Amino acid sequence: MKKIAPIFVALGAVSFGIPASLFKIARREGVVNGPLLFWSFLSAVIILGIIHVARRRWLRYQHTNWKQILLVIAAGTASGFTNTFYIQALKLVSVAAAAVMLMQAVWLSVLLGSLIHHRWPSRLQVLSIVLVLVGTVLAAGLFPIEGALSPLGLFFSFLAACAYACTMQFTASLGNNLDPLSKTWLLCVGAFLLISVVWGPQIATAPVTGDTIKWGILIALFSMVFPLVAYSIFMQYLELGIGPILSSLELPSSIAVAFILLGETVSGLQMVGVVIIISAVILPNVWGMRRREQLN
Repeated sequence: MKKIAPIFVALGAVSFGIPASLFKIARREGVVNGPLLFWSFLSAVIILGIIHVARRRWLRYQHTNWKQILLVIAAGTASGFTNTFYIQALKLVSVAAAAVMLMQAVWLSVLLGSLIHHRWPSRLQVLSIVLVLVGTVLAAGLFPIEGALSPLGLFFSFLAACAYACTMQFTASLGNNLDPLSKTWLLCVGAFLLISVVWGPQIATAPVTGDTIKWGILIALFSMVFPLVAYSIFMQYLELGIGPILSSLELPSSIAVAFILLGETVSGLQMVGVVIIISAVILPNVWGMRRREQLN
């Protein structure tokens, strides 16, 4: 398992980069946002629920209680907000710009963790945050601005990053005694409930079409089922620090898929910005691994 773990975690990260382009294609085919998100999360809940039942890892045998289960479900609403803001952003900006802004969750998560635990970020983390911000200016096309760039679209992308940072912090601190796949299923249930409430009026009025269900299932497979199952099973076999490095493949994957499927163009400066952001993710983890090796 250790030999193939990096491959599957990397494939999971690449899979996370695909749904943004699928959202855009689905919209071109006339699929409405609310029903699309509804069927995406409903499909994920059903598929992960079937896996949960097939594995017979019942919640009552996982040293948990109803309070903890409800807290994990509540934490899953952050993922629902992430997708809600992100799909709104994709109406206004390119996949590349939205994906770059979503990567701000890296430093936002560090900042949020510091506030929660009352601990200042290390100098290396501060350097990483600065590099991410510099890379963002280039990768999002903010310097120089060559074409129209929607401030509202960037704002929605940033809100998605804030919600994603909350997701990372909440999922890391809640339900750690639960089986990883069971926890993932509960988080998806929370996200599904949030989507059902926020998009309720549109879900109730928009017609259910075959295209809506088709794209909903595809997005669920690429955005939740495959990557989350891959992370849950294989992340534990990686050396500490390797997971975040491989997870950074999500950004170039988003841009590459948008180039292939949507024909979006990316300038040289934007590619430099992407490299800077990925370096900012890799730097603290590689440094931390070397420090641990020296101490051992």
